[in-house]
Order: sequence, then C-alpha cells, then structure tokens
Amino acid sequence: MTRIQSSLAVRLFVAIAATAVVVVAIMALLVALSMRDGFARYLLRGELSRFDDLTLALAQDYPAAPSGWASLAVSPEAWGELVRQKDTPPVRPQRPAEGDQPGGPPPAGPPGMGGMSILERLILLGPAGERIAGAPGQSGVIERRAICAGGDCASGAVLGYLALRAPLADVSGGDQFFLRGQYASLGLAALIAIAVSALAAWFVSRQILIPIRHLAAGAKTMAAGNYAARIPQDRTDELGQLVGHYNALAATLEQTDKAEREWMSNTSHELQTPLATLRAQIEAVQDGIRVPNALTMSAMHSAVLRLSRLVQDIKTLSHAREGGMTATMRPEDLCHIVLDVTEVVKPHLADKGLTLSLDMPSTAPLICDRIRIGQVIDNLMQNAARYTNAPGTVRLCIFDAETAFHLTVDDTPPGPGPEDIPRLFERFFRAESSRSRAYGGSGLGLSVCQAIVESHGGTISASLSELGGLCVAIVLPKAPL
Repeated sequence: MTRIQSSLAVRLFVAIAATAVVVVAIMALLVALSMRDGFARYLLRGELSRFDDLTLALAQDYPAAPSGWASLAVSPEAWGELVRQKDTPPVRPQRPAEGDQPGGPPPAGPPGMGGMSILERLILLGPAGERIAGAPGQSGVIERRAICAGGDCASGAVLGYLALRAPLADVSGGDQFFLRGQYASLGLAALIAIAVSALAAWFVSRQILIPIRHLAAGAKTMAAGNYAARIPQDRTDELGQLVGHYNALAATLEQTDKAEREWMSNTSHELQTPLATLRAQIEAVQDGIRVPNALTMSAMHSAVLRLSRLVQDIKTLSHAREGGMTATMRPEDLCHIVLDVTEVVKPHLADKGLTLSLDMPSTAPLICDRIRIGQVIDNLMQNAARYTNAPGTVRLCIFDAETAFHLTVDDTPPGPGPEDIPRLFERFFRAESSRSRAYGGSGLGLSVCQAIVESHGGTISASLSELGGLCVAIVLPKAPL
C-alpha cells in the first residue's frame, strides 16, 4: 500500500512540476526572443537618429519624390556617395590600448553595428514601402524613419522612408555583454519560478494524498470489522465530500452491525425461553415428577406453538430483508380480506370479552399479496386481543383516499406510554406495563407488519387511540408496484 501511495505521490508531483517547467521554459524562451528583437530595434532606432542630415537632404533636394529619387535607384554609387556625405558616425568610447596617450584622439569606431557597413544595411523606401535604393532584401529586424516634405512629419506629407536592417552578424561586445546579463537574469528568474512551482506541486500532491491515505487506512480498518473509526473532515472540496460519505458509510455499517448483534442476541434469547419450557416439561415427565396428562400436554403444546410462531416471524423478517416478501401480487379486494380474517378472529375476541366493530366500504380493490395482507390484519387483531382489557372494543376502519386505502385498527385501554410509541416497531420490543411475555407475544408482530406493508409500497404508524388504547394506521397505495 505504501508503495502504491508513494507511486501516486511521485506521479502527481512529476505531472504538476513537469507542466510548470514546460510553461516556465516556453515563457522564458518567448521573453528571450522578444528581448533580443526589442534590443535590436532599440539599437536600430539609435542608429537611425544619425541620419538627420540625410533625411533633410532627401526631403529638400528631391521635392519631386519619389520620381526625384530615380537617379539614386539606377546609380548605387550616387546613393553611396550621398550616404557618406550626410552620415555622422557615432563615437564609441573604447578602453585605450597600452601605450596610448590619455586625451589622444579616440580610435575610429566600426563601420556599423556587428561589423557590417551602413550601406549594406541602409535602404531607401518609397511612400508605399517599395525599395528605391540601398541594400537589397528586407528580411530580418528592420526599423524605418519617415522622410517628410519640408522635414516636418507633423504637417508635411510622407515622401518615403529610410529603413535600417539589423546586421546578420553578432552585435558588438558591449551589446553582447548587456544581452548576456539580461539572459542570466531571465534564467535565474526561470529557475526561481521552477523551484516555486516544484514546491507548489509537492504541497498540492500532499494535500491530495493525505485524505486518500486516511481513506485507505479507514477502509483497511473497516475491512477488519472495526466500524467505529472515523476520519476527521476538515475540508469542503470533493475529497472532503468523499470523506463525509466514508464516515456516513462507517456509521451505517456500525449501526447495522449493532442491530445484527442485537438481533442475534434477542433471537437466541427468545428461542431459549420456549425451548427451556418444553425441555423442563419433557424432563419432568421422564423423571416421573409430572404425569403426561392433558394439562402437561397442553403446556408442552403451548410452548411448541410459541416456538413455531417465533420461527415463522423470524422467517418472514428474513424474507423481507432478502426482498422476497411479496411473491404473488394480484388484484384483490381489501374488504374481503378483512372479512375473511375477522370471521376467524371474532370468536377469539368474544372469548376475551371484546367487541369487534367494522367500518368500511362495500369494496376496496387493491393490488397486493392476499396472504401477506391477511397476515398483517391477523397480527393486528391478535395484538389487540392480547393487550386490551375486557370488556373492551376493537375497531377496524377502511376509507378511500383516492390514491390509497387507509386502514386503522383501534382498541380500548390499556395503551402504551407515549415514550414507547416510537419503538413499537422495533424487533423484540415490549412495553413492560402491558406487553410482557406473559401474554404470549414474540415481540415481532408489529415488525412483521411493518415489513409486509413496506414491501407493498405502503406505510404503517402507531399512535394513541381516541378509544384510549393503541391505534395502528396503514396506508396502502392503489397503483400496482
């Protein structure tokens, strides 16, 4: 894992740093080229300033330009003579050679920048930029100076241009020294920029990898079965959202694991009670303590029935978790299902001293699993019969709400405490004041009802009844699933 993380860190660092290096290198190259051309143009503009006399002579002596310059076009000698007459070469101070007297005349400067003569680089152009006289070709870096009538370019017409081309050879030693200094400064700035970019690349890659490493460590911990570990969420970007999703997943798995442990513990405990009762009865008969008469057989039969109901409820909840709860969905009449169930339950309610009240329409067409919906109604009726004091009433109502049917089962006191209402649908939960094991319940009846109703796309809820007991409300949608 460490090798993979290191490889990813190196790849991120190299990718970001390489991109920064390429960008800095391209920018440095463009700046160097621009600097070289700009410096060449600066020198050319300085050299063109020498030709004030030549520009004035061309403007005054050839007023019929450009036709007045035709003789210069056909006679290069005349052009060269005119340039030599009007040129005022600049004096370039140089370090005096050994043996020279201070204050003596300075040595003659070079004929032109880079060792090329002015005539090799000076061009006379017409007003449209066409060549009239001077060196052929206009490639490379060129600067122009306008020749205006009367020598005044502010108000006079432009007669033509003097163009000066940069030399093909290298610039002078002093100019090279200046350019080398600028290139060195540019190179140093580029190296600093690359170093800063590398530092930023390391910082960015580290910021990206830290939460990834935390997620990897958390996933390893979670794979080992420890769901209590959480990752600190100190960022709001996509990685921060991923950390939040991881923490939510860990919390869900922790809650699920806790529920599974409670489920297994409660299930084994609930199974142990009837098994212990049945074992005690059998051993008492075997030891001759009890006689296998009708009373003993009835107690054993009651334990077996309780065990059977518990196993059936567990099986139903297991099917609900596996998504195999509803197997036969077909058009049914909810009212007919209620009548079939209540016909069987009514004698049992009467034996308990309870009165059954039905309030429902003549028909309630519904797409459902008849057996499962009947199981829900039977569980609710058995629950009401078990926990309602005699004399009492159990009321079942159905009413049509356009898109769904609402079914409610109310009973008379006693009812659960308000603090117990939210927990009634938890597995194996009993309100001790009125729902103890003495009544024979497994603690799974309402959980089974919830699983069946939700598998039909409906909802089930509990509240205190206006009759004084418990009210269970079910909503079943009419539309097929």
